[in-house]
Amino acid sequence: PTPPTPNSCRLRASDALGRDRMALCLPGDRIQLQGGRAGSGVGIATDGSEGAGFATAAGVLRRTGDEVLVENLRKRYIPREGDVVVGLVTHRGGEVYKVDIRAPSAAYMPCLAFNGASKRNRPTLEVGSLVYCRVEAAHPDLDTELSCIDTETKKAWSTGEVLLGELRGGLSFEVALSAAHRLLDVDCFILDRLGQDFAYELCVGQNGRVWLSAASARETVLLLQAIRRSFGMTDAQVEVMVQKMVEVFS
Repeated sequence: PTPPTPNSCRLRASDALGRDRMALCLPGDRIQLQGGRAGSGVGIATDGSEGAGFATAAGVLRRTGDEVLVENLRKRYIPREGDVVVGLVTHRGGEVYKVDIRAPSAAYMPCLAFNGASKRNRPTLEVGSLVYCRVEAAHPDLDTELSCIDTETKKAWSTGEVLLGELRGGLSFEVALSAAHRLLDVDCFILDRLGQDFAYELCVGQNGRVWLSAASARETVLLLQAIRRSFGMTDAQVEVMVQKMVEVFS
């Protein structure tokens, strides 16, 4: 018998998507989108032809809604304009902050990049502060620019009612980029299930950094562990895990 070729050991991307099956892909593999669109910055790029693209990373090919993406354990974030990220302030200058967003190089954020900020009235971020911000400009050869200006509201940063800004209290942890993409899904089962029994706040950055705050430090740590362990679990397994957590607090 003829020995199998390397490509014949993997399902074709078009076959897998059509039958809701899992497929492995390698960089350069041709991918038929079949009416979907390539997810933003998640391992697929288009080559100009309609309904087709190619993989830019190795991983598992999946369809989420109308998006086709490649899931893997990659943690390095490549900035894209418009992404919302959770950054860590590493340096405070006179006019700008240097922020770590898990990218190959540090990003910067102007001190006045807040709603209604002025030289006399602006937030003061210390080194080590967490900030929920948006990628304002991203270029491979230039430093990434961040901003906390929320264009969807006219409220000033000082009101504390603006979505973007400093994240106070709680704790942060890091996950793979594919895991962050799952947490950002509107129908994320683990977050919906935890919300039925626990009160918490969560900010998920597209760079894989997550901020979590709950009623107590103990509860925050348990929620963190539950979210981390949920990756790779089925909905039934998540349900059992959350029920055990509820028994601990009851």
